[in-house]
Amino acid sequence: MAREQVVAPNTAQPHESRRWGRTMRAVVVSAALVMSATALTPLPAAAAAATAGVWVSAAEIASLPTTGKAWDAMKAAAVKSWGTPTIADQSSTDDTNTLAGALVAVRLNDDGLRSKVRVHLAALVASHPYYRVLGLARQLPSYIIAADLVGLDPSSRLAFEAFLREAASHQMEGHSGGTDLRSTALLSPNNWGTMSRAAMAAIDVYLGDAADLAVVANTQRAWLGEPVANQLRFTTTNWHTEVKQAGVNPVGAGRDGHPLDGVQPEDQRRTGSYTWAAPKGSYPHEALQGAVLASVILDRAGALPFGSGQGALIRAEEWLIGPDGNPPSGDDRNTPYMLNRYGATFATGSTSAAKNIAWADWAYA
Repeated sequence: MAREQVVAPNTAQPHESRRWGRTMRAVVVSAALVMSATALTPLPAAAAAATAGVWVSAAEIASLPTTGKAWDAMKAAAVKSWGTPTIADQSSTDDTNTLAGALVAVRLNDDGLRSKVRVHLAALVASHPYYRVLGLARQLPSYIIAADLVGLDPSSRLAFEAFLREAASHQMEGHSGGTDLRSTALLSPNNWGTMSRAAMAAIDVYLGDAADLAVVANTQRAWLGEPVANQLRFTTTNWHTEVKQAGVNPVGAGRDGHPLDGVQPEDQRRTGSYTWAAPKGSYPHEALQGAVLASVILDRAGALPFGSGQGALIRAEEWLIGPDGNPPSGDDRNTPYMLNRYGATFATGSTSAAKNIAWADWAYA
């Protein structure tokens, strides 16, 4: 599915995550103790340790190929003219072009391309009109990952961090009662929420805000179906199968003999009310794009195991491909690459820039 319609010195170093990892593990433990008091069951253990890189690290990139279709497409996006950076246009691919620049710069150790990325990020900081939360949530992750990879000098980093704090709380049209990126991440159970949680997770990891990341992780945990206290505002759609609603229906869920295990009720409802054969639509795939990226970032940060919710994300993709007969296509095909990193075995193929990330066919192949 296609998307809807001053140079920093080269001596800067990528974001260092060792200290962040120690802080995150301490906060996750304390947050789990507090949250378990209101949860129905004890929380499962958080990921054992943080991994360098918001989405991918320089060390991982160093072993990736510099030949092949995925590399060629990414390199072409990296070297072309990018135009104007934006966080308002939810259909723009400027974010993923910038990410391509960062990935290629790191893989080839290309200081000229690093500078191009830094200049572009500085332009984003200098001018960034807002529109709606959904556009912001789609655009931010790739810009943040790019900044993490190329590194910013101290002054530029301070400016970029100030921009991220502003973006998280800037008032604009959100969803499910949310009035900014952060509140939409905590309140919305549909694609607006999954995209917003991915963006907030990236912001928090980059800023080293372990306390806020623990809150985002708890909301993601609830969306995945684990019984923890949360603020998510679910609808009464009949795609839900449980009194305790969740973003993904639980293992074994069904109705009238039909399998609903893995359904994302809040986005499946946008294809129509429950009926069988189940209707097909693009919204569940978009919601999964956000949810998978959020969980990858949270898992790498040591904040939430990727397989939480009894493998909810993999089960969601399985339902779309199997019972719904609605496999990923176009930009949705980034999702299987990331799921396969965590134990799935989905078919993969060529892809295009997703709504909030790209180049998984290279970085996660």
